Amino acid sequence: MKVGGKWAYLYRAVDKHGDTIDFYRSPTRNAQAANRFLSKSLTGLKAWEKPLVINTDKAPTYAAAIAELKREGKCPKETEHAKSST
Repeated sequence: MKVGGKWAYLYRAVDKHGDTIDFYRSPTRNAQAANRFLSKSLTGLKAWEKPLVINTDKAPTYAAAIAELKREGKCPKETEHAKSST
């Protein structure tokens, strides 16, 4: 998407009902931006609110970010990463 004439990437977290729960706009699409967004989205969640599955597109940046968040203890180790083709 373009913001102020410059391209930006929109990261968006939705719940199982399709409701937006968080979003992040970044000038880059890399593991650092994915990590920043996912970390922000997971912060402050109670244990029962943490996702069982994180569904993303096939960008490899998400796998690296999720693995790092699991190592840091910010994402439950049981959380699965599903890659969608859309």
